[in-house]
Amino acid sequence: MNEPSHRRGKVVDDNILRAVISVIEESGTLLIKVDRVAELAGVNKTTIYRRFPKRDDLVLAAILAQAETVVPIPDVGSLRGDLWEIVVMVRATVASNLGRALLSASAASPELDELRPAYWQTRFDAAAKVIDRAVERGECAAPQDPGLLIELMVAPIHFRATQVGVDISDEFLAVQVDRLVAALR
Repeated sequence: MNEPSHRRGKVVDDNILRAVISVIEESGTLLIKVDRVAELAGVNKTTIYRRFPKRDDLVLAAILAQAETVVPIPDVGSLRGDLWEIVVMVRATVASNLGRALLSASAASPELDELRPAYWQTRFDAAAKVIDRAVERGECAAPQDPGLLIELMVAPIHFRATQVGVDISDEFLAVQVDRLVAALR
């Protein structure tokens, strides 16, 4: 039995948006080739243009869909271990082609300007759960704003990746984790 057309349409849209992200990952740029997107999505270019008349609309839709993905929050059993997993994930993200392209797009896009604060607040609040769990385990006292502490830990990583352009070493990550752990003691 065939799926209702709205479900089929959602599947096609999802395939197209995943293909856009794959093309961005391949190229490291938002200047995508619609031919390549169509190839990866298994659709004709006309299908893409019918849904997304402008390439910018297509890229923006893919970025927004990617922004809604759930970030896994580690739970290795210790505050330091959980924070380490977070900074390693952040480094991997900002060092990837996709991460660099998305950071670049978010800084340059008026459409994303409105969404950026809520996007980051959601991420910081989710990551703050590692601090909440540490409080429950008795590893630290409850801070006033755990999300802000997470933000302060990852901001230097983003700054190094986007502004300074130097290697983000394990030692640098360890310093960020140590600073946050010290602030919580």
